[in-house]
Amino acid sequence: MSASGNYAATFVPELPYPNSTTPHWPSSYDSDSEECCSLHVREIRDAVNFELIDAWVAEEEDSLPFQKHLKTMAEREYPPNLDERVQTWLDEYGGYDSQTGQWDDIPAGAKEDIIYDPIVRAMDAILKDFGLKTEEKDGAVIKRRKVLGMHSNRDGNAGPLECSPDISVFGTGPSATKETDFLATPSYSQVASVWEVETRPDFSDQERGQVGSYAREVFIQQPNRRFVYVTLMTSIIIRILRFDRAGCYYTWLIHYHQDPVFFVKLVLLLSSLNEELLGFDTSISWIAGQRVMKMTPRELFNQTKQRWEPNTSELVFTLADQPMFFRRTIRSRGTVCWIAEHAGQQYIIKDYWRADDCTRESAFLKELTGVKGVGQMFAFDDDRDSIKTGRGFGEEETMISDGQPKRLLNKWFMRLVLPKYGDTLERARSASHLLCAVRDIVKGHRDSLMLKRILHRDISFANLLLSSCDTYGVLIDWDLAKHIEELITGQGTDGDSRTGTRAYQSVKVLHGSSKLGHHDNMDDIESIFYVLYHVLFGHDTSGNPLPYEAPGQIADWHNIGVPPVALAKQKKSFLRGPGELELMRYTGQERSVLYALMSELQKFFYSRMNHIGEALAFQEPVAFPEYSQHDADEQYERFLAIVDGAIQKLLEVPPTPAPPSPNGSSVGSSKRCRTDNESEMPGMSREAESKRRRAAAEGQT
Repeated sequence: MSASGNYAATFVPELPYPNSTTPHWPSSYDSDSEECCSLHVREIRDAVNFELIDAWVAEEEDSLPFQKHLKTMAEREYPPNLDERVQTWLDEYGGYDSQTGQWDDIPAGAKEDIIYDPIVRAMDAILKDFGLKTEEKDGAVIKRRKVLGMHSNRDGNAGPLECSPDISVFGTGPSATKETDFLATPSYSQVASVWEVETRPDFSDQERGQVGSYAREVFIQQPNRRFVYVTLMTSIIIRILRFDRAGCYYTWLIHYHQDPVFFVKLVLLLSSLNEELLGFDTSISWIAGQRVMKMTPRELFNQTKQRWEPNTSELVFTLADQPMFFRRTIRSRGTVCWIAEHAGQQYIIKDYWRADDCTRESAFLKELTGVKGVGQMFAFDDDRDSIKTGRGFGEEETMISDGQPKRLLNKWFMRLVLPKYGDTLERARSASHLLCAVRDIVKGHRDSLMLKRILHRDISFANLLLSSCDTYGVLIDWDLAKHIEELITGQGTDGDSRTGTRAYQSVKVLHGSSKLGHHDNMDDIESIFYVLYHVLFGHDTSGNPLPYEAPGQIADWHNIGVPPVALAKQKKSFLRGPGELELMRYTGQERSVLYALMSELQKFFYSRMNHIGEALAFQEPVAFPEYSQHDADEQYERFLAIVDGAIQKLLEVPPTPAPPSPNGSSVGSSKRCRTDNESEMPGMSREAESKRRRAAAEGQT
């Protein structure tokens, strides 16, 4: 096994994709962090094990449905009479003895290093004799496959990336790679399937974490990969594993000496020239060196008429070579965001996996059409694929984990197309620009809840963006949102108490106690405060992350090794006490105004922290206040008043650069940044506007 210590030096190292604006600091147990390239295999393996707890699903031992599913897919891909053709090949192939029922040179009980080469030779012969080495179109090779044993390339000198499987099938093709030929140095970007050789099939946590780390690396370097096949082998048996965004589904042990036909079928399937069978999303491909995406959404938003209209036309988007954002975890929403262009307009295309019990993000965004401060949607394509379908499960069948018996939810592959907004908040040109963006985001959050009854629940650094359209800032990523009534009544919230991005979760959410009630508006407002703090104290005057380890509290927020309740206590103490860090993002008099603002916002949460402490008290606890629409509106008013006051002070500080206004003029010109003391509706006071929102929420307008 290649996990004996280090990763193999023959693989190209994982590199962060460019233009990713989401800050990350390494964590020993966070497989979504950008780890140092020399990180020891054990740490990644442990992180993957932690991530995939209760996400391993074994096929039914009696009916072996996964094996049947694999056979069926192979037979459909290689008609007709595949069994007869494989048997004929076995009879003619010199490497299998039908009399003894044994693959040559693979004796039972042999150690790993003895059987590497015979396995590679057998697999290579199958690819060659069944015509899987290349595929041509118009006289040019467009796809390639080859089998390569990586063990012989390990020289003991650990390179930047030291992890590789024992054997891999490598492939090129329009959905898989920009290159039409194999790279000189083997890379995970060209891995079609993984084959790991063991002495014995113990399927321990170490072994699971090891093969999981291979699958994870494939997902990272192949952003349009929906699932990854990994094969575990010994000298006698094999086991097939399918890693996807729900975890891992695996077969029982298969005796490949006794069933050589099935073994050949598996090699054919896991080396297929059909990229979709290998797990690629083939709606994304390379054409003449340009990455493109094709989709035919059922509806498009007409910006001129401000309405949704039916569509039957295929849209073709050109994509950047690499995504602007992606999740590194296997078991997750698997979010990948692309910068795209269509008909001269720039967009962000978001692909992600929706859990069965979550409302489609497109449904929320259609409800939120026209709400200022909320990212709008141009097109969507829901339920493109599902985990159950890919694993061969019926709609009524359940996926049960092999550890603590637990029902796993199905997930659906979703696609959204949104206008391309600006950068994340650390790129604001001035302090007033930053606070105008925060103010507009909070107002968008408020109106979504007060007017549409929708709560976001996933505030993070990457979800708060600058904008040049109507507002200075927008809130995106509504895939974890819920209607407030669902939260009040407890619908669909099982295991849902700690929703959101952990680094920015509120104290109450981190506690995860039923005594504190459901996720509410103040949890999201607190998360927005943490993002603002991160911008101001975690970036230099140019808006770049500080060139050293994350400072103070921010490092703790990103360290998943700190238990949630411990992190809640740290944040609670932080909100109650004076800050210990130096504000680095802005300079001069701006800095003084911002220090005062952050101090005022900390005080804003004092009563909230007191209520949490009283509700969790061991003796004589006091019930946590229930959510109230009236209280929520007042909380927004108070928070916005503090931010608006700071904006006013910044506008009086010379010579602070004014932020660009949404229509191209600047704050401080005749088109100045409106404060929250002014109504959004002409002739209406802020108090009257507040009453209007409350009445609208109650259906009285």
